[in-house]
Amino acid sequence: MKINKVIGYQVLDSRGRPTVAASISLTDGSTHTARVPSGASTGAHEAKELRDVGSKYAERFYSGLSVQQAVANINEKIAPRLVEEQIDLNLVDAQLIELDPSSDHTHLGANATLAVSLAAAYADAHSQNKSLARYFNPEGKLLIPMPMVNILSGGAHANRAMDIQDLLIIPTGAKSFTEALSWIVAVREMAAKLGKEGGFVTNLIADEGGLSIGFDSIEKACEFVVNAIEKVGLKVGVEVNLALDVASTQFFDGKNYHLTTQGKSYTSSEFVKYINTVVSNQPIISIEDPFAEDDWLPWQAFMQECPKKLQVLGDDLLTTNLTRLNKAIAEKSANAILIKANQNGLVSATLNVLKQARANNFNTVVSARSGENEDSWLADLATGWGAGQIKVGSTHGSERNAKWNRLLELEATEKTKFVNPFA
Repeated sequence: MKINKVIGYQVLDSRGRPTVAASISLTDGSTHTARVPSGASTGAHEAKELRDVGSKYAERFYSGLSVQQAVANINEKIAPRLVEEQIDLNLVDAQLIELDPSSDHTHLGANATLAVSLAAAYADAHSQNKSLARYFNPEGKLLIPMPMVNILSGGAHANRAMDIQDLLIIPTGAKSFTEALSWIVAVREMAAKLGKEGGFVTNLIADEGGLSIGFDSIEKACEFVVNAIEKVGLKVGVEVNLALDVASTQFFDGKNYHLTTQGKSYTSSEFVKYINTVVSNQPIISIEDPFAEDDWLPWQAFMQECPKKLQVLGDDLLTTNLTRLNKAIAEKSANAILIKANQNGLVSATLNVLKQARANNFNTVVSARSGENEDSWLADLATGWGAGQIKVGSTHGSERNAKWNRLLELEATEKTKFVNPFA
């Protein structure tokens, strides 16, 4: 089956900001569309999305955030190369690399390349009469990932209501994804209820759907969520555990880590001790970006000192980048990686990073971004790739629930196994 048409165009993400969509039509008359997300707290080493700031494409009503240049690259550069080619994801991605051999997709824009790559994955799956999840995992049971879900949010996602970005829960005692999601909804709603009763402002919702309740310390935020878990009748540390997304690059000045709500500053070595104290005294089983993206030494020191079963997750540190992952493997700087397709720019290359991580005993967490859309391909990728974990945000916002609902659909309609990497 061949590609008949490729079209790029501008759409809006969940924050009302422009992002890129691509549609690939095949010679059987079918059309396959994908929309890409965009992050707020982006790592310096991510693949480069193309925005129109200062260019001839800039649209005044979008304050330069329009993506018409990326769209033009799809329509004027990518489409002519792909039309009349056989539909094959790996071949499409190879063509995209030929058109833009830069390591970070600077020339075409990672938002342009990923939109086309995802649309090609959908089209290739269709040509084989498979869902996207089954395209990547044709035989046996599909592996439904364990969810990691925002309850409280701060940082860049919530106007710095807390210094850290997110406090999340992981329903490690659930026997199915359906049960896991029901627990998550109950805890989030209880947290909103307790926040209201405690006089907190709870009607402010962060970019990813978490509650924007301000706490002046990580410990107090943990105690609040622990109380919410217990109030719904679940056992902390047995059925539900905590996770942190510290996003520490945001408050690191190159020398010190500044926790403004606590009114304290720490050197790198002091911050290692502080974070180790927090994770040792709270029911935390996963911590993301506890140190800044280029402050490598404390990552190594923390790995030697922290609880052995703790998942130490690199996002800004690793940016779904094979070179940075290999450095972390060699230096033992982490034991898990967040997988974000738009940090990389191509579906096949993103999968290669995940495979390298798994080959070196890293846990893998497929993740959404703060600026999302109604697509559910993330759920299919996490499941088809057997990632083991998925991080979408909270359970508010249709752009979040589209992913959760797709996982519910897969569990109801396919032969599946619910994965628990923490068992």
